Amino acid sequence: MVEKAESHQTTTVSVTFRAVLLGLLLIPVNTYFIMANHLRFWSTLPTTMALIYNVVITLTVLITFNLLLKRLLPRFALKQQEYLTVFVMLSISSAISGHDMMQTVVPTVPDGFWFATLENEWKALFWRYLPPWLTINNFSGLEDFYAGESTFYTETHIRAWLRPIFWWTLFLTVLIWVMICLNILVRRQWIEHERLAYPIVQLPLEMTRPDGRLFRSKMMWIGFAIAGGINLINGFHFFFPALPELPVRHAEIGQYFTQKPYNAIGWTPVYIRSFAIGLAFLTPLELSFSLWFFYWFWKGERVLGSALGLAALPDFPYDWSQVMGGYLALACFALYGGRRYFFSICRSIFPFQQRHSGNNAGAGIGVNNTKEPIPYRWAFIGLICGLIFLLAFSYRSGMALWIGGLYFLIYYLLGLSITRVRAEVGPPMNRVRSTPHEFIINLFGARRLSPGSLTMMRFYFTFNRGSRAHPMPHTLEGLKIAEESNMNSGGLVLAMMLAIVVGILAAFWAYLVVGYEIGVVSGLGTGGYNLLQSWLYHPTDTDVPGVIFTGFGFLFTGSLWWLRTRFPLLPFHPAGYLLSVERYTMGRLWFSIFIAWAIKTVLLKAGGIRLYRKAFPLFLGLILGEFMVGGVWVVIRLLWDIEVYSFYR
Repeated sequence: MVEKAESHQTTTVSVTFRAVLLGLLLIPVNTYFIMANHLRFWSTLPTTMALIYNVVITLTVLITFNLLLKRLLPRFALKQQEYLTVFVMLSISSAISGHDMMQTVVPTVPDGFWFATLENEWKALFWRYLPPWLTINNFSGLEDFYAGESTFYTETHIRAWLRPIFWWTLFLTVLIWVMICLNILVRRQWIEHERLAYPIVQLPLEMTRPDGRLFRSKMMWIGFAIAGGINLINGFHFFFPALPELPVRHAEIGQYFTQKPYNAIGWTPVYIRSFAIGLAFLTPLELSFSLWFFYWFWKGERVLGSALGLAALPDFPYDWSQVMGGYLALACFALYGGRRYFFSICRSIFPFQQRHSGNNAGAGIGVNNTKEPIPYRWAFIGLICGLIFLLAFSYRSGMALWIGGLYFLIYYLLGLSITRVRAEVGPPMNRVRSTPHEFIINLFGARRLSPGSLTMMRFYFTFNRGSRAHPMPHTLEGLKIAEESNMNSGGLVLAMMLAIVVGILAAFWAYLVVGYEIGVVSGLGTGGYNLLQSWLYHPTDTDVPGVIFTGFGFLFTGSLWWLRTRFPLLPFHPAGYLLSVERYTMGRLWFSIFIAWAIKTVLLKAGGIRLYRKAFPLFLGLILGEFMVGGVWVVIRLLWDIEVYSFYR
């Protein structure tokens, strides 16, 4: 085993300077694409998808350009590890500039002052609690930001934004650094020991193989032609309605149920989305089954609730407190499942335990620091230092220390759950509406919390509004990519940290450049301030039903986890239960997931793993075809400022 490990080390490929430089140069381009698309059109938003399509498009362009480079200057051609370094850097930076992070952070900076009126009483309620280093109250510099027809490149505008940009960049960098440290600690358990599927990384790994076999596969081009053809035909139909359209998202079966209690089924679309079929085919069979099964499970709850008269309860049955309990259970049970491994890490970290463990300290369940991007002890120190900074930052901004500690505990447990779900299931999209502030408000009530604590929870709402592009899964998937491509993971961590800093700065830059040009009209910033207003104006006590629902969600999810450990063939995975609660996201995806599950089931039963592998490139082609052709329509929309066909809305 030692010889094998040493052999592995000698063949590890380093992260190259030119790959990191190329990634850094491409970050502003991709970020501008995301921000301009968001501010101008608010449609086909790439960061609402698990596999961010602008990154896939960029990777495809690089591969195409590299073919020419191989012919003309073969010495300078990119290698697989360099492609993947760029992919990881762009994925993380794109997630940071996403719909539930920087697109909410930037308008939060000025909105609290700009939208204050006599009617909403924001000035009297919370102006004095807003940290001046995180906000802007210079009205003369903000008028152009909201009115447009101006430019960010003036001394007044730049100076107004410099201080909040610095502090938000520092805070968010440390926030994501803690995620990386956590992922280093769970990496081997989830990658090597449990061998989770990581469906999201399969496409970039196959696209960048040195032999180029994916692009020589006829099955891949068939899938590409199917998905690309649908988007091409429907794209031309958008401009020329006389041309035929392929009705892939017109069917809706909920309209046929008109009598009680069956009309409680609600909106139930039957959409066919090529990229969702492709990604769901990569998902383990029992997990794709759980996704569409539990979608109908929630529908059944709606019908049953209508029959029993429970539909009058708020948000029944989609209670987000219940979902929060489920995600907390998922994190706790996932950590408990790897307890022997984590205890081994503890023995390798703490000197006291090493002295009582003999000379072979840390030699527990597969603990080997030589293969880790950062030694466990330094990852742990980095984790603790990062948390200390976050708590000190929160306390200095007005949040009570105990609230800050509880908030970040819930936040990172939620992040671990989302990361685990993506690693194990790889859903085409994932939205988590449950938030730490909701948990804390339900548990203690707004009345028991100080205004400063409530204000900072409002600010922290900016980076966990819906978690559709949570950065934590992208960092762990980067470590998985390093493992699969035999890349030096320590160098990749450094590249990720550079991508984080540059990605945050590029997000501010792109948002402000476009904002000052067209004028910002966004409810993402004011939404949190309205929530803060309600907490301060109508303080609540402990939400007993909400706490009960949280406990029920924890117990139900834990029961599903326990059943799977006792009966491994049971197809009901708790992640499917939690993902399917989002009726709008899963409503658009469930039928595509069902199609992929049905095809995969037939293939495995008819021809086994051999037939599955033969069909595998076809489904990668579905993803690539939809992203490339559908993405080109989005690029055309941005370049010529016209409405086009959207492959996802």
